[in-house]
Amino acid sequence: MTSTKIERSYIREILDATNKKTISFAGGLPDHNLFPMKELKKASLKVFKNSLSMQYSKSQGNEGLRKIIASLYTNEYDFPTSKDEILITTGSQQAFDVISKTFLKEDVFVQSPSYLGALSAFRILGLKINEFEDINFLKSNLKETSGLYMMSDFINPTTKCLSKKERKKILELLNKNNPYLIEDAAYSLLDFNGKIRKSISSSYEKSFHLGSFSKIVAPGLRVGWIRAKKELIDELLVSKEALDLHTPTFNQMLLNEYLKKNDLFEHLETIRKEYKEKMQFMSSCFEKYIPSFKFKKPKGGMFIYGEFTEDSFALAKKALAKNIAFVPASVFYTDKRVSNQARFNFSNSSKKEIEKGLKELKNLIS
Repeated sequence: MTSTKIERSYIREILDATNKKTISFAGGLPDHNLFPMKELKKASLKVFKNSLSMQYSKSQGNEGLRKIIASLYTNEYDFPTSKDEILITTGSQQAFDVISKTFLKEDVFVQSPSYLGALSAFRILGLKINEFEDINFLKSNLKETSGLYMMSDFINPTTKCLSKKERKKILELLNKNNPYLIEDAAYSLLDFNGKIRKSISSSYEKSFHLGSFSKIVAPGLRVGWIRAKKELIDELLVSKEALDLHTPTFNQMLLNEYLKKNDLFEHLETIRKEYKEKMQFMSSCFEKYIPSFKFKKPKGGMFIYGEFTEDSFALAKKALAKNIAFVPASVFYTDKRVSNQARFNFSNSSKKEIEKGLKELKNLIS
């Protein structure tokens, strides 16, 4: 492994720099007004009656919750799964750490640009990070000991979805070179039309499929999971136990109770509808106030990704001084290259804030 200087996440720094006056399009924050607070409160009151909710629990996670997640894979993802193939993690961010510590010794390949949280996790462990834009780059570079980290659905930050042809090509390369696949599905259930795409992991055994309740229920609970074959889960448990022994018992029991008594997909339908409406509104504001910003409307997820006619990092600095936050694309590359591209989150702000923020941003563009 190579030595590396530890740096904070740029997005966390932005969040720390924001105040009550800041209009933030930066972090991947869901709309807090859509959190199922009434249902979660009802579930929490029931869980609180059980003193075991405050006790140590299994490192692999709450059995009932693992069963529910497994059934989600089997029935919705067309990916037959048992509870023994699920490991509950403290957010999907922890998944990067336990997988890397357990299985990755030298390098990891990532889409370019790629999710900043994953880059930070790989970087702090000293892994060599190899970026690729062309899938063919993987053909002669992937090794059996390598990791391949990727999103297939609503890629963060670009918002793209891999086509069936691309997924097939990647699967062919995986079967040829036999590396570890880490497939991050943070946004796979946020297609505006409710479409759920076939994961690459479902056809490749040496894989880890990551999910999280952060984007679909509430991020404050910090509950995510890894779906992998049992032999891999057993090895991951050693690293998980060394980190935190187990994900908070109460949070797991709360989610288990909530999911048993409520229809997750009814809740998702509300989220998808609201996010599609906000995306359309932000798109119209860009077209009205900043027509020079070029982008394609996403079909799901929580972001709009596009390109200015000037350096987006410099623009982001000027904007933050005026209490407007967004993420310049340079931070999504390992070499921090100069880029005109940027990512905007539409889920966290109100329509009023979206319009006000983009109108003020317009005045900062040269």
